[in-house]
Amino acid sequence: MTLADSQPIAVSRARITPLLEKAREAGIDIAELLRSLELDGQLASAQGPNEISLADYYRIQNRLSNLFGDETVHLSSRQLLQGSTDFVLQHVDDGDNLYEVMRVIARSYNMLHGGQYNTVVKNRSSVDYIINDKEFPYSNIDSNEYIYFSIECILIFLHCMLMIISPMAEGAVRNLYVRRPSPGGDCAHLGYWSAPIRFGAEQYRIVFDADIALRPITIPPPEALTSNAVYQKIVEAVAVKGARKTALQSTTRLVRDALARGVVEQSEVATQMNVSVATLRRRLDAENSRFRELRKEVLNEEAQRLLMAKKSVAEVSEALGFSEFRAFNRAFKDWNGLTPKAFLREARMRGKL
Repeated sequence: MTLADSQPIAVSRARITPLLEKAREAGIDIAELLRSLELDGQLASAQGPNEISLADYYRIQNRLSNLFGDETVHLSSRQLLQGSTDFVLQHVDDGDNLYEVMRVIARSYNMLHGGQYNTVVKNRSSVDYIINDKEFPYSNIDSNEYIYFSIECILIFLHCMLMIISPMAEGAVRNLYVRRPSPGGDCAHLGYWSAPIRFGAEQYRIVFDADIALRPITIPPPEALTSNAVYQKIVEAVAVKGARKTALQSTTRLVRDALARGVVEQSEVATQMNVSVATLRRRLDAENSRFRELRKEVLNEEAQRLLMAKKSVAEVSEALGFSEFRAFNRAFKDWNGLTPKAFLREARMRGKL
């Protein structure tokens, strides 16, 4: 069965319910979370829109992984610390082709997860990336549907990871196997794939054309291989698959997302968007945005959140990438007219702490 292009790349609002429930349990302000992502605040209510774009689902998931400090977003009882995907990508330069790169990725994630859940098999006409989750340490999850959806989203993430390493990965997929028993229901996210999908499989499997997977590739520079670049590729891929120009492609939104993921230098953001700094500036200008102002806004929001979460000034300074806490103090005062300590005193007086 081929689902690509038969329906828009969107999922029901119910797909984000488990994520938002985890956020509430962690004391995260849902309204502020959605506002910071420039999303409809009604998404958290029954009166909200019935659907959310697949790209926005990933954006919410990624922001929560940052806030939780767990890249699995509490899917696994064995958490992946923030930066795990960056760690994996830092080692793919050991591969000369997609097959070898996939083997590096599989080994790295197995090490991080503490089990042999990922394998790569080379056949005569295919190279298969296999995920066997039957013994995976899921974290108190009793919904098979939630697990199906989560792993299917991981397959999309994996494909986009391979695409930032080599564009050849885009057209290399020949088949997809998923454990979901049958099509139907809320599985529009599978419309991402242009290859036939086999349901009811024993294991998850992406089947790549061997000829493409074994061709020599040139690994991009390290600054282009980051988790931020993967998420930007997902947004780009979903927009193209959906065959529509939407706010998902807003340069301002892409820059805000990059800044929220800790990519704070304009040159690095431009590199990961595969454009020059001059082009990035022109695109922001066309949207009446400025990188410096976006950087200030996003970093200030994160600084306030971390301070309210009772992180020390030194911890916040380090988390935001400042060379020393004095530089952070000066920047925070420029942004708010108050030092971090004065900001916290005022918050206590207002009963917000």
